[in-house]
Parts: sequence; structure tokens; C-alpha cells
Amino acid sequence: MNDLDYAVLNNIVWCGIVSETHGLTQISSERIWGLHSKAPELYPDLITSSRQATTDEVNTFIGNREVFSIKDSFANLNMVPYGFKVLFDAEWIRHDPVAGGVPVHTEWAVVSTEEDLAKWTYASGLQNIIKPKLLEHKDVKIFLHEYNGELSGFIANLSADAIGISNVFSNGNKKIWSDIAPIISRYFPGMKMVGYEKGDGLTAALISGWTTIGPLRVWIKSHD
Repeated sequence: MNDLDYAVLNNIVWCGIVSETHGLTQISSERIWGLHSKAPELYPDLITSSRQATTDEVNTFIGNREVFSIKDSFANLNMVPYGFKVLFDAEWIRHDPVAGGVPVHTEWAVVSTEEDLAKWTYASGLQNIIKPKLLEHKDVKIFLHEYNGELSGFIANLSADAIGISNVFSNGNKKIWSDIAPIISRYFPGMKMVGYEKGDGLTAALISGWTTIGPLRVWIKSHD
């Protein structure tokens, strides 16, 4: 597998973990992952896991279920004929592990209590999405940065031989993307990092040494 495949599979595992904390059941085929019912807010109902997945194959996988959002992992589908429209385009990103000795803000900590998680979810606006059950997953770490009353954070998950970075938010911490790689290399030595971003988040990541490895697209059900 190449880095893009690792990023896609890592993201599927992460979406599955979040969905499980909401009590949702996962389903999958050889090239598509999905849920029996609607995904948590901001998460997809369906994700393609192979660049060989076709538009017709996705539509067949949907069947009679009501699907509101699709993560087109390789940005190679055309879901318009099936009643979907593009919500956004983004880029998968990666970063090599960082050697020891790179300084990191000491204000970073791993969230371990429901009280700190409540602070994290309130600051990120993810109160109804990121559940306390995530604290039970040993391969998931939720990072919090607190300085002068400003909170920033992100989540890291270990799966598919990579560390997936997601839910990055920054309130006043302009160096968050510079901090992420050395922090992760401290907790997960020697592991490559993957994720995806768009807009200002993508720009900040690229400035901080992350590189793009391929496009993705998110489709949502059109009400036109």
C-alpha cells in the first residue's frame, strides 16, 4: 500500500470508532465502508476504500438505505446522477516521523478525564459528537493545549500502520500544525502521520512541513 491507501484506511477505522461510540453498526464490502443508519454529525455515512470503487457500485451499496453523505476518498466518483452534490474538496496529507529533540510547547497534555474532555469538546464545538467512550480506546489520544485561557486541540488514532490526525482546532495557537508532528513522534515513535485538510487548515499544515498525497471529495444529498 502507498501513503494514500494508509490514510484512507486509517480514516475509515477512525470513523468506525466514532460511530461505535454512538451505538451505530458498521457494514462494508470489498471497496466501500458504511453504516446501517445516519452517521454522527460531520461524519460520513459511506466511505470508498478503493480507487476502483465505481459510482454504480456505490449506488448499489446504498440500496434502499437513506444516505446523506459520502466520502469519495479518491475524488473519482460522479454522484450527481444519484442525487448528490459536492460539499467540499480536500487533500489527504502526511508527515514523516520526527526525530527526538524537537521542542514542543509544554502546555500540551493528553485528555484523560471526562471533565477535560468536556472542556475540549466545548472549545471545538464537538459536544454532541466526541463522546466520553473515546477515552476507553487505548489507540486514541485526545490532545489539549491551554494557554492564557485559549484552548486548542486535535485527536490522534493508531490504525492501518499510521497515526491519523483529525479534529484539529486552534483558538489563538498559530503553531498547532508545527506542534503536532513532534508531539505524535513523542507518543508514537517512528510512526508516519496522515490526515486530511482543506482551506486555511490545509495551508497551515503545508507551511508546517506536511505534504499532500491525493485529493478527496465529500458529497451530500441534494435537496434541489
